[in-house]
Amino acid sequence: MLIKLLKHDLISMGRLLAPIMLAMLALSAVIGFNVRTQYKLENVGTITVILFAILFALIFLAFFLTFILTIFRFRQNLLGNQGYLSLALPVSTAEHIAGKFLASMIWTCVNGIVAVISFWLIYTVGIPAAGRQLGAVFFKRLFPDFDPYAYLTLENFLLLVTSMSEGVLHMYLAIAIGHLWQKHAILGAILGYVLLSIARSQLFTRLLQPMSLQMPFATFSIISALVFSAIYAVCTWLILDRHLNLE
Repeated sequence: MLIKLLKHDLISMGRLLAPIMLAMLALSAVIGFNVRTQYKLENVGTITVILFAILFALIFLAFFLTFILTIFRFRQNLLGNQGYLSLALPVSTAEHIAGKFLASMIWTCVNGIVAVISFWLIYTVGIPAAGRQLGAVFFKRLFPDFDPYAYLTLENFLLLVTSMSEGVLHMYLAIAIGHLWQKHAILGAILGYVLLSIARSQLFTRLLQPMSLQMPFATFSIISALVFSAIYAVCTWLILDRHLNLE
């Protein structure tokens, strides 16, 4: 049943996000051809600058909309008007939370991938091979010790994913806490988020930070993100499963 919930959430979010991402890719191709033409003329026109501004606006819109949908769909589908229908399904509370969480994570990752492909399209379409080789040599001379491939490691990927997971689950728990204060749910969610951040900081400083001296920073960061993600997820489940009141 989790697969069906996940598929439903992915499609619902995709109706808004997919057109923006397709527009990003199409615009990148247009920018690439435009840059290639102006590269030969050794001139960057106003149109190219405007197109780049639109592309950056689309990238920002995609991530911002994903953030808004992450909050809206969790609150609306589980705690809002659709909560009665959603929770009447033969699905556990944990599966509902997992479906929303995975859909948000997947679309956030897709946003990042599409943004990278967009700039790759501009680079490969817009700049001839000779220009790319010259640029690589020039960059190497400016930054001789910088190796971009050194950052493409499994450890850094896990750090990124676990950090995003913690952020999403942090918001879910704050929304669930706010719902306990039904007449002021939004204010309660904001206060919940702030108090959770303070509690996390204190717990991190007193209990987890001493461990950072005994292992690499990235490994420690991954472990701490997993610990807090688990805490947020369990607390969210407890509120929705044991203390939820949709009246």
